[in-house]
Amino acid sequence: MELPGKILVIKPSSLGDVVHVFPALEILRRRFPDHELDFVIHPAFAEILDLSPFPVSKKILFRRKELGSLATFFPAFRRLVREIRSSRYDMVIDFQGLFRSGFLAWCARSELTAGFASPREKTAAFFYSRKFAADPTRHAVERYAALANQLCKTDLAVPELTLPEVELGPELRDLLPERFLVLVPGARWETKVFPPAFFAAAVNEARRSLPGLTAVIAGAASDRPLAAAIAEKLPGAVDLTGRTSLLQLAGVMQRAAAVLTNDSGPMHVAALVGTRVFALFGPTLPERTGPYGARHRIFRKEGLSCLGCLKRKCVFPDIPCHALDPAAVGREIGSFVASAGSGEAR
Repeated sequence: MELPGKILVIKPSSLGDVVHVFPALEILRRRFPDHELDFVIHPAFAEILDLSPFPVSKKILFRRKELGSLATFFPAFRRLVREIRSSRYDMVIDFQGLFRSGFLAWCARSELTAGFASPREKTAAFFYSRKFAADPTRHAVERYAALANQLCKTDLAVPELTLPEVELGPELRDLLPERFLVLVPGARWETKVFPPAFFAAAVNEARRSLPGLTAVIAGAASDRPLAAAIAEKLPGAVDLTGRTSLLQLAGVMQRAAAVLTNDSGPMHVAALVGTRVFALFGPTLPERTGPYGARHRIFRKEGLSCLGCLKRKCVFPDIPCHALDPAAVGREIGSFVASAGSGEAR
């Protein structure tokens, strides 16, 4: 196989999935350090590529809203294919594993189009010239790294990434307390969203041993009602929902003592930048899509037959997997932040 001059990666979404690809990109960078990387991505997540360990030369935007409408599909699709074909790629890698992503990989007209042997949608594999096996029960980070290793003919461990500190403007810096905990109360599924009262109770418990600990609430503008409900029970909390870009969110998390979060895209951003994550899980599987790394802490209501149901809506009036003890969560957070402040942990 000839060394590629340009590589195209296709992974439009979601935020967590894009972040999970970063260790695989580091493997590619080590194998092909002198080559360029382009990336097909949803516009909402494009900014996070500024933190990629393999610098991205061009972000090719997958405008899903335009592609999802009959009125705008054809001009949007022609524009996307034209942009993909504007460069000659010696290697195209589809980490998404859907029919549409496989088809886009094929549209690049590369001699080498790579993907999983068993992608999420089986029809995607029709478009690959090289197919690689990966254990579907492993964490997404490990699956993507396995694909990259097989493609590069290497056997590297999943690399630990060290990212530069994201600069924050003075207006945002001035809002951040000296010692703070980031709360991420939102998520895309209603079954992932633990009650605002849970977050407030956990922080209040952590404050028993750390009276100066302040809560900074982060997320999208749509999360503001959740943030308001939390702030009502946490005097002094700073509400940043809808007020940060993805890069700014990463910068805020870099400066946080820890992050308490639902299973969400920002959870993976926190893990990416190296901040300790305390993650609340119920309908999803942390062994496959949790914050990657042994240093993070997962909280689940064990013993439920429906745990990990992967359902966006719960069939029960009260979501059973949300019945965790916020005081126990708060005590663990308080213990960690106190030890980190004394230099024992980080």
